[in-house]
Amino acid sequence: MESVKDEMEFLTSLIKGIAAQFGEKCEVVLHDLTGSYDSTIVAIENGHITGRRVGDCGSNLGLEVLRGTVKDGDRYNYITQTKDGKILRSTSIYIKNKRGETIGAICINLDITDFIMAENTIKSITMHSLDQVVKEV
Repeated sequence: MESVKDEMEFLTSLIKGIAAQFGEKCEVVLHDLTGSYDSTIVAIENGHITGRRVGDCGSNLGLEVLRGTVKDGDRYNYITQTKDGKILRSTSIYIKNKRGETIGAICINLDITDFIMAENTIKSITMHSLDQVVKEV
């Protein structure tokens, strides 16, 4: 593949499938990194997660990959936070052409805010000191 546009139909189908698999809390973004960095997003599902839409710019990680300050920029299962406080578990996978040049990216952002709140609630109910455990004999 020389351009994201060459495989736009497949890549759009792929991001739709990932978003459908994980539901409305999962944003999936397709970036074309061959043009201006001010408008890399060429397709997005569930953009309400971050408020981004087609025509918006990429992230700092993408810019670092393009500048060459980050080698092999693929990152899996890292935590990010939106401006409005949502906690996201994210993955960024970079697409390269035959010459090894980065031409695009697929980014998955799963909003785990509710899961973290639920986890904290459960911990507040179940957490106790091991000293307080009564052992049966």
